[in-house]
This record gives sequence, C-alpha cells and structure tokens, in this order.
Amino acid sequence: MKKLINFSTDIFDTKRYSNNADLKKFFGDLGFDGLELMRVGDDVNGIVCRDDVVGVHLRFFTTWMDLWTGNERRLLREFGDYSAVKEFYGGTTREALTQAFADNVTEQAEASPEYFVFHVSECQLVESILKKYHYNSEAVIDAAIGLVDSFSDVIRNLSVSSGGRTNAGKNSLPLLLFENLWYPGMNMLEPDLTFRLLEKVKYPNTGVMFDIGHLLHTNTALRTLDEAVDFVHGVLDLYEDLSFIKGAHLHQALNGAYSEELTRSWTPPEGNYRERSLAALSHIFNIDAHQPFLSCRVNEIIDRIQPGYLVIEQISSDRLEHARNLKAQLRYLK
Repeated sequence: MKKLINFSTDIFDTKRYSNNADLKKFFGDLGFDGLELMRVGDDVNGIVCRDDVVGVHLRFFTTWMDLWTGNERRLLREFGDYSAVKEFYGGTTREALTQAFADNVTEQAEASPEYFVFHVSECQLVESILKKYHYNSEAVIDAAIGLVDSFSDVIRNLSVSSGGRTNAGKNSLPLLLFENLWYPGMNMLEPDLTFRLLEKVKYPNTGVMFDIGHLLHTNTALRTLDEAVDFVHGVLDLYEDLSFIKGAHLHQALNGAYSEELTRSWTPPEGNYRERSLAALSHIFNIDAHQPFLSCRVNEIIDRIQPGYLVIEQISSDRLEHARNLKAQLRYLK
C-alpha cells in the first residue's frame, strides 16, 4: 500500500515550499510515497516533479449534467447567460466538457500516473445546501458513463504519447478510479449503481477511490467516530467483494448537525454565479472540512478494504498545520 498526500499546483499549496527538494523532504520525512496531484493552474516555480506524482485527481464540475444533456432552461437558470457558462466550462456545448477532461489528462502526461480520480456526482449550488435534487443517482451515473467514454481514449493513449506504460493490455493502463460523494451519483449506498458504473464504462481498468469522509456526509446523524466506523462497516456489508476498491481518501468531519441546520435555515444568496458559488462553497468547506480521523478503529476499515493507495486527504491553511494534521493521523495508523 502506497501512502500519499493530496497536493495541487495552486499557489496556495506550492508557496509553502522553496523548491522540489523541499517538498520531497516534507512528505518523505513523514514516510509518504508521493502525491495525489490536482492540477490547478501552472506550477510556475517547478515545485512538483514528475517522480513525485503517483496519482492524479482530475478536475471536477459540481454541476455539469444540464450542459451535457442540453437542458438549456436549467443551465441558464443556474448561470444567468452563456458568457457565464463559457467562463465556467470553457465552452457552451457538451463538447466543452469532453475537451476539459481530455486537456486535463493530457496536462498530466509527463508524470505517467498510476491512477486518475474522477468525481461522479451532480448538484447545483442551491441543491448542495437544501438537498432537493433534480437528478437522481441513476441518471447521474448513466450520464457520467457517457462523459467518461467521451474522453477515456486520451487516457488509453497517454502512456504511448508520454513514453510511459504501453497500452497493450488492461493492467498496463493507468487505473481510472471513481470517487464517491454525498450528492446524487456514485455514493456507495447502492451497490447495483456502483457496479453499473464500473461495468458499463468502456475504459477497461477501473475501480473506486473510496472517500471515507464523503461517505460519512451521507448520514448527518453521525456524531462520534465510533458511530462513523460502524456506519462505514454497514455500507461495506452491502458488498460481497471489496476488491473493486483500489484506493481510499482518509479524512473525516462529523458536521451533520451543522448540515441539518443549514438545510433548515439557509436562504439562497443573490448575485451572479461566481458570487453565489462563493457563498455556497463557504458552507460546503465547513461541512467537508477534511480533518484527521483520530481513532485507532480506522484501521478496521483500512484492513478490510486493503487499498493499494491510501491518501491522507487534508485541508490546511499552511505548511505547519498540514504537517501537524498528517502527524496526528499517522499516530492512529498501524
């Protein structure tokens, strides 16, 4: 099992390090094998080196199905006009989504990652708080299959163009791992839909990046880490074979009471899409705070799922907080 930290090319992350050697020393001294990297702009100072990158977290759009399915009414109700749509997606047709993911994969070609992570979920801004959804999980998964199929050939050809893996067979291709969220889509609560996704996409080397913290958000009644571990076991009990889980994102934030109160009392903000997005995201980050899972019982979950990749996925304000959180989590891992 490879232990990784999450990292991005955003200046908020890269400014914490003076150079690549400094970054390598940071994660190496803590016993980590490398990074799960999300590309957010250019790494202009060259902080990340290709040999640091084990996995790549692809970009994600919280809402995308209206553009993909051509639901113009809902699309414009959310964004206001097509200039805002173009600013968000890079275009105004479904091909913009395909191109966005294809470009994102191509940007990572030099790193020859062992896996890619793709979010399978959908919700508009108001839906993310009030939890009254237009699309159900089945519809989201069926649409996601089409979206993934539209760009997955770029992943197939990645190793050839980058001089890395050959694409001679399934196991020589990078893994494409689908990550669970708590919105409609792949949430791990419905095994039939999980396997529908895994079996129907054309890309042959797939699996799940099991996000433990995200699963906990599906149950706002959880208040303690013991309750959280028991809940995770209950969900895993729905599956006879867990070998489809190839990796795990480890974090937690038991903010169900906050989420419930927000759903009861929140008033959707006014303004353009960017302004409304910032207002909603402040609450989402409060809910999904990505804090250490400080319980020895977390080892029960890890031992049970046997992930090939364990990502200690944290949100931190600076390097010191990140190091403190990572060390705190490591103390509870075997």
